[in-house]
Amino acid sequence: MSDTTIVRVPLRSPLTAAHGGLGAELAVEGGAEFVRSYGDPEGELATVRGSVGVADVTVRAKIDIRGDVERTIGSFPADVIARIAGDWAVLFSPPGPVDDRVASMHTAAGASTMVTDVTHLFAGFALAGPAVGEAVARLTGWDPATLGPGEATGAPFADARAIVVRRAGTLDVLEIYPAMEFARYVWDELVRVVERLGGGPVGWDALHAGGWR
Repeated sequence: MSDTTIVRVPLRSPLTAAHGGLGAELAVEGGAEFVRSYGDPEGELATVRGSVGVADVTVRAKIDIRGDVERTIGSFPADVIARIAGDWAVLFSPPGPVDDRVASMHTAAGASTMVTDVTHLFAGFALAGPAVGEAVARLTGWDPATLGPGEATGAPFADARAIVVRRAGTLDVLEIYPAMEFARYVWDELVRVVERLGGGPVGWDALHAGGWR
């Protein structure tokens, strides 16, 4: 009998090729591939501290809850809980499998609540820096001032509907989660806008150094 080696391909953003063209330095964590930097981590940190950068955070784990949100998440804390409505929330966590967590949530929630792994359904982008508001104003008529730290809502970005989360912390970060089919379009629009404001694409190292998790 011959040995069979199982090679697990990491979860990747649909924009991997585009990042490679920008000189991205990639890493794998939790079974997912992400951009550490584009070759200048110190410059990227200066970008998020002085203007605005955009990062691809598509590979973060995402769990959708429809129904009794409080009962479902009571014993399952997440890094970010985006409460869209009283009976709808999306949990965002570091990259990694969530099958066991989803199953446990199903048990805790009961038959009236749906808990679904939606990691593959949403792309994710983080706008970070003091010029986030200026960038948003060029992408949507929605007013980001209506969203406080730790809050979430649904809003159009570059004409694509998205879940929007304002992160709490010293670094101003607005996370935008459009449907996966709009990933390339929204990314291109975000990059175009931040570059006009003196920023550009940044990797996760710059976000982490600024306090994002």
